[in-house]
Amino acid sequence: MKGGSLLFTLLLLLALLSIVVDYIYLQHKSRNQFVELQKLINEEHELNADWGRLQLEYSTMVDNTNIEKKAKQYLGMQMPEQSQIISIKRK
Repeated sequence: MKGGSLLFTLLLLLALLSIVVDYIYLQHKSRNQFVELQKLINEEHELNADWGRLQLEYSTMVDNTNIEKKAKQYLGMQMPEQSQIISIKRK
């Protein structure tokens, strides 16, 4: 009976050791995933800030006065005179 009791105790200790090792592994994995989550959250904030800046830049670039200014400055274009403008009416 004593040998069976010793074997049972050793099996319980082995099971306990297995549970403790598994717990430590899961804690480590959980910490690593939390660190990764924080990095992704920071990246999301940076991307949202970039998106806001890009939207502002886009709204500035599509402004009609800005387009006209760049057409004159870089392409040498100019507004036509009134006599050169032809209007087409819809039916």
